[in-house]
Amino acid sequence: MRRKLHQLPGGLRAARSTRAGFTMIEVVMVILLLGLVISAVVVAAAFGLRNKEQLKHEARHLGGFLEHVRTMAAINGRRYTVEYSLNEDEQRYFVWAPMTVEEGDFYEGDEEEARKPVGFHEMPTRNRGDGSRVYAVWIDRIGYGDGSSTSDEQVKIDFMPTGGGHWHYVYLANEDGDFYTVVVNPFTGASEIYPGEHKPPEPERLR
Repeated sequence: MRRKLHQLPGGLRAARSTRAGFTMIEVVMVILLLGLVISAVVVAAAFGLRNKEQLKHEARHLGGFLEHVRTMAAINGRRYTVEYSLNEDEQRYFVWAPMTVEEGDFYEGDEEEARKPVGFHEMPTRNRGDGSRVYAVWIDRIGYGDGSSTSDEQVKIDFMPTGGGHWHYVYLANEDGDFYTVVVNPFTGASEIYPGEHKPPEPERLR
């Protein structure tokens, strides 16, 4: 016995077929949304990489600056002093260099102490959406060999005629929470650069 198949009216059959799958418009919308999400992720990653590279560049610049100051102190046989300005409105560093005093010059103190500020380097800034400027990389704090640190607005570090310098750590940061540490070796005055927040080694008696 043959069973008779029930036939759906043409319009109802077409409507059920349409509901069973995605329309072309729905597929296009899904593809567009996926594209936007992927683009946002790629852009965020690119900005993060750019910010980290800028932070690394600033760390290298500072390291080179300190090496140059150390060399000049050794060559000239005179004390040079690097000053870090941690003022939130004026982040920079520079060096107090000995002056060549000539007859007739007016200066305070003795000839050995006559110095002038040179080599200013301003920390980089970027624009906000409202037109104001914020620091893209800044000096978070200055650390010392005993584990202490300071965020004072002005910090001065001497580089001696022997070529050595006071042991200190300069912590550079950016808005993504990344850090680079520039360390001045206390014996040679050489600068060492580390990603992250490099800590002073523990004294032998505490290990």
